[in-house]
Amino acid sequence: MVSLNETLQSGGTIKRRKISEKLYVDFYYFGNRITKSTGLDDTPQNRVKVRSFLDNSMQKIEARTFRFADAFPGATRKEKKLFTELEGQQFSPEPQHVTFGEYAKTWMNRVLPTITSQSKLKLYESVLNSRIMPYFKKMNFYKITSTELQNFIASMKKESGPDKGQPLSRVRIQNIFIPFRRIWEDAADQHRWNLRNPFETINKHLPSKIRKRNGKVFRYDEWKDFIACAPVFFRPHLEFLIMTGLSASELAGLRKEDVSDKAITLNRSIVLGHEKERLKNDFRYRRIPMTEAIKKLVNQMNEICPNSPQLFPMENGKPFDGNSFRKIVWNKALEESQIAYKTPYSTRHTFCAWALTIGMNPMKLVNLMGHSSKQMVYQVYGDYVEDLEDDVDDIIRYFGVDFLIRPGKKTSPLLTYGDSVGTVGTLTHLTH
Repeated sequence: MVSLNETLQSGGTIKRRKISEKLYVDFYYFGNRITKSTGLDDTPQNRVKVRSFLDNSMQKIEARTFRFADAFPGATRKEKKLFTELEGQQFSPEPQHVTFGEYAKTWMNRVLPTITSQSKLKLYESVLNSRIMPYFKKMNFYKITSTELQNFIASMKKESGPDKGQPLSRVRIQNIFIPFRRIWEDAADQHRWNLRNPFETINKHLPSKIRKRNGKVFRYDEWKDFIACAPVFFRPHLEFLIMTGLSASELAGLRKEDVSDKAITLNRSIVLGHEKERLKNDFRYRRIPMTEAIKKLVNQMNEICPNSPQLFPMENGKPFDGNSFRKIVWNKALEESQIAYKTPYSTRHTFCAWALTIGMNPMKLVNLMGHSSKQMVYQVYGDYVEDLEDDVDDIIRYFGVDFLIRPGKKTSPLLTYGDSVGTVGTLTHLTH
């Protein structure tokens, strides 16, 4: 019978400890003593199996093909890392041995400082700290499955406002999943895990899309009521936004040096207090033709703020701040005018809808909006607004005929003899 403490000729020892009836292997690897339980009871048959394992392991060690992590999958992560690196391999821990919080913390320290978009950075930080980390911090990656993501979706509720406690919208959940999915995929790629991506089928578990009646566009009378409820100082700001389709960040970046007699040039923006070195994309660098209505607003601001380098500063002289503007101007005017809820970005939607309604050339509108194609304009901003065509005369008077036709240019036959009776009548009446 083989002794309880047998040294094999090929190296390594089979042992049984006094406190256990299981067989152990004992050998040296890279100068480190390794003593591991086999999980097998001490029987003659099992000793044969362990001996075969040791003989095979010693042969692999001599041939430099032995892999500690494969031989002892139950070893600690520290041991696996040590011997994997001694073997000249890159250590890749199993997903069940890596917690989301552990990896996410390293990922955030490495990736977040490289994000140049302040709005994107704010989104990532907000959803990671308030939503994702509290739920998944102590969970290992092996447990992050499609089923667990469904539980996560069900747990998320609105935390404030009149809808507090209600489920989040589909769009909000999708935004939360942007950094979450990126972290998961980066971890799986870095550690070469062969796991099913839990995000691949998650869209079918999100709340259904709710198609609402277009509430992003002002009717003309609504707009005039809204403007009348806004502080006098900020009325030019509001009118400029709706006459140009600029975003709040683009308005913040405008300086008086960007204004000429013929146009206003957009080449910078300010997002969350940080001036951007580049605009959102190359199409956002554009020229806004100077109409009489826009010139009136520019002159008005020059008179009100003669010493400000910004074209549309805040009342305290600082650059335009979209967040403050929303709180102290927009929300109060919205409440006082009792108009259905809209965001400040509605001025951009309204600009596009109004321009299309009064017959602007779609390609010219694409340039004014700062997009690459008509598809973007129609898909995002082109929803039909019921009865908006009734406002054509008022919109053209408000924007001015030179918004559609520059002085000295011939009237387009499409505008003079087009199918839109309202547009034809308006242009004929206003240009003669």
